[in-house]
Amino acid sequence: MCGFAALFEPARPFDPDLLAGMNRDLFHRGPDSGGQTSEPGLALVFRRLAIMDPRAEADQPMSDEEGRYTLVFNGEIYNYRDLRTELEAQGQRFRTTGDTEVLLRGFMQWGKNLFGRLEGMYALVVVDRREQRAVAARDPFGIKPLYLLRRGKLVALASEMRPLHRLEPPRPDPAALAELLTFGWAAGRLSNIGGIDRVPGGTLVDIDLASGEARESRFCDPLDTIAPERGMSREDAADLAGDALRRSVRDHLMSDVGFTLQLSGGVDSSLIAALARTETDRELRAFGIDLGAYKHNEAPYRRMVAERCRLDLEEIRLTGTDYADALPRAVRHMEGPLPHGGCVLLMLLCDRSRESSRVTLTGEGADEFFGGYERYATWPKIRWQARIARMMPGVPWPAVPPFLGVRRLAGRDAAVYAGVTRDPFPMWQLFPALVPRPGAREAASTRFRDFRDRLFAVDQSAYLESLLVRQDKMSMAASVEARVPFTHLPLARVVNRLPREIRAPGGQTKPLLKRIAEPLLPRELIMRRKIGLLLPYDEWLADHRALGRYLDDVAAPDGRLAQYAAPGRLRQLVETFRRGVRRDLPALTYLINAELWLRSLEEPPRKAAAPALAVGGTGA
Repeated sequence: MCGFAALFEPARPFDPDLLAGMNRDLFHRGPDSGGQTSEPGLALVFRRLAIMDPRAEADQPMSDEEGRYTLVFNGEIYNYRDLRTELEAQGQRFRTTGDTEVLLRGFMQWGKNLFGRLEGMYALVVVDRREQRAVAARDPFGIKPLYLLRRGKLVALASEMRPLHRLEPPRPDPAALAELLTFGWAAGRLSNIGGIDRVPGGTLVDIDLASGEARESRFCDPLDTIAPERGMSREDAADLAGDALRRSVRDHLMSDVGFTLQLSGGVDSSLIAALARTETDRELRAFGIDLGAYKHNEAPYRRMVAERCRLDLEEIRLTGTDYADALPRAVRHMEGPLPHGGCVLLMLLCDRSRESSRVTLTGEGADEFFGGYERYATWPKIRWQARIARMMPGVPWPAVPPFLGVRRLAGRDAAVYAGVTRDPFPMWQLFPALVPRPGAREAASTRFRDFRDRLFAVDQSAYLESLLVRQDKMSMAASVEARVPFTHLPLARVVNRLPREIRAPGGQTKPLLKRIAEPLLPRELIMRRKIGLLLPYDEWLADHRALGRYLDDVAAPDGRLAQYAAPGRLRQLVETFRRGVRRDLPALTYLINAELWLRSLEEPPRKAAAPALAVGGTGA
């Protein structure tokens, strides 16, 4: 929906040029309007993408009539109408019709107790001048990003890291880089940049404006919802989860500017489309990527869904050259190596879908809640491999089947490394100082005893956030808001208590979700093997017009990754690939992404002009 930066330091007047630069950095997140509040000790910079109540009266920063409170907010609150009714009954009066003012007056009425009432995606900061404090909050699943920099008495928060780089030059965090090269995503508080934290989902940051002290507290931990029950039938489980999913989709359709659908051809996005069709008779526009003759092109299934659900489908043809052309832009907006190759596709989809609506619905979260990855089908085997590895420590397991799984898990948390589909050892040999240490993934896993619960905990706390942040940043690169009906706390409270043997029995993926989808989608689509945005990377890497154009950057002696790698190994790796050897190589796409990201950190701050900010706290 929007983007903001919030700066706090006792008595400091913030430079107008600094605030103007942050406005430029955030412009793509909110080209519709901008505003700022600046006074000694604090500054708020805001850019708006107008979705709910697009009138100027709903602009931000938004303040109350007395000027005691001022709010900046990015996201959507799906139960705001119910909250508004409750607040009106308690004497609050409204001048707008959207969700922003509900947050403002909700905080005025309930203080920090507001956050336990919210259903939606959000990052926000609210200032209370009378109490001389500010409170920042991020939604429980971390759907909307929020970054934090502390330096002395300075506390700075922002929707993206680039505005914070104007306060402190960026430097790569080696701990994050180690996780990026192995998992594709640095989990927990790791932001990729040293000195900047990612505020965990469900966290409050309470800032004392007089002293500059900032304290964090957790108001919601979604992993607390993982508490499977016993004695439930498959029919009852499907009814409960299906009803909760329908309610979530209904909630996510609210918009004053319409919406579109991202459609891959898989079960998840197809089910969102089918449920959206049951909720509205209006024309539904859907967008998908067509990979031409590629064997994993999902276009036939997407067209099947479009016909059944009466969708106006537009497909965007993508070549390796198109992908390579867009890659640097995607990396810059991701503010790190791309966690998934599909990031580029999502950005290009949003470039096109924005012409129809600034809102799009996606299928993110279905796999993490309903068990959609292969590890949920093979969990008994993975658990057995982990036991063998523990029983026989120190054995140099060979890098050939059937020992690969045991080798990967030896000395490691199986629930964490079950999601690493490639052999990590070639990458670790290439970067011997960048082997990940136990971190946020392991902390989530060790909270649970049952292996399936541990898999869900790791995926819902770490892997899911990589999908959510990519959706946010790739859509916002095109000034589009992405919504994720599968990632909704009311839905999670239902799904995470369903019996394990129903949700993840082993031998199949997403059995419960497929049961819910059966009345709505073609069986041949539901029961086919999951593809998951597979792309022809080897073909594109071998083509100098496509991804192959970036291999020389990776191999260059002065390449940015070279300082972390064993001497000469990157050049040797690229030469090996170009000779046609493909086996036992680290993921070259990871290396290209990392190299492009490290180079992007050297780019000077943007100086392109952006519209001037409206100065003031009323938003009117």
